[in-house]
Amino acid sequence: MGSPRQELEHGIEDVRQMHEELVAGAGGTPGGTRLFFIGLVLAAAGLYFFLDSVRVVTLPAGMLSGFLNHGMFHNGAPTTSTGILFAPIFLGLITLFYDARLKSGWALFYVGLSVIVIEILSRIQFMMNTKTSHLLLMLGMIAAGIGLMLRSFRETAAKPERPEA
Repeated sequence: MGSPRQELEHGIEDVRQMHEELVAGAGGTPGGTRLFFIGLVLAAAGLYFFLDSVRVVTLPAGMLSGFLNHGMFHNGAPTTSTGILFAPIFLGLITLFYDARLKSGWALFYVGLSVIVIEILSRIQFMMNTKTSHLLLMLGMIAAGIGLMLRSFRETAAKPERPEA
């Protein structure tokens, strides 16, 4: 047996080794956790600034209502209301309240729901109004953050052993 000091140092080294095994870095590699979180913060900040500079507006007509109003009747003259888009879901609900076992009622309901969702999504338009230098800075932050996060998954060089005293 060695001296109490040597036993203490040996015990500390055992705890340090156990800690390194339990707390592996990002992706199970040694180290890299700090680098991963720096990259995560950088990418998240860049993504926030990028999305913050985008405005969302809606168009006056969607894909289906635009087709009904301008493309189908009277050479482009508006002839129908967008309320006609609610007809399938309305008829489907009537059918389902009459008899919920009818497959035609469920089909009408799902077609009507799909028509409404497609119409809403087709009216959305994204507009970005930012300087080119700001856009490049935001994209650079996102790219640098992703690069740092990916780099943190690589194995780091082994630390040189400390000489025993």
